[in-house]
Amino acid sequence: METEFDVTIKPGNLFDFKMQVVYKQPVTIIMTAIGCLMIYGFITTHQWYYPLIAAILILYPPIDMLRLSLIQSKLVPAFKNGMHYHLSPEGIKVTVGAEEQLVPWENCIKATGTRGNYFVFTGKNNAFIFPKECMKEKTEDVLRIISANMDPSKVKIRF
Repeated sequence: METEFDVTIKPGNLFDFKMQVVYKQPVTIIMTAIGCLMIYGFITTHQWYYPLIAAILILYPPIDMLRLSLIQSKLVPAFKNGMHYHLSPEGIKVTVGAEEQLVPWENCIKATGTRGNYFVFTGKNNAFIFPKECMKEKTEDVLRIISANMDPSKVKIRF
């Protein structure tokens, strides 16, 4: 089974991907927990600097990710001009302009999904982003191909 589709990455898709990556890292989890402790500290001691520290620790990561998503969506040619994906039993072939690259399924380490996107990770911070709005009627085919070619323990997509 094979399928092809075109993808245009928008800032929201990149932000969704960055949230998936950053909020699974221990540093971000610790920062958020410390921010929550600062809110508790303010409630109990009424020190003025506690909410300031909490706001920085809790709000900085998502604001920074949004800023980076906006910049990357405008500067990276692949995101700006779009990509063409071809999924087959051999792997995922991505075409950007005249360049073509085939990534075998063995190099894919994890597949996950969110409300708006599916991600096939090829590294800790690298993934193919498949926005649901771009796949439309091909979504079922894409999910079948991913499930058939990746180890079931690596696929964390709710169907």
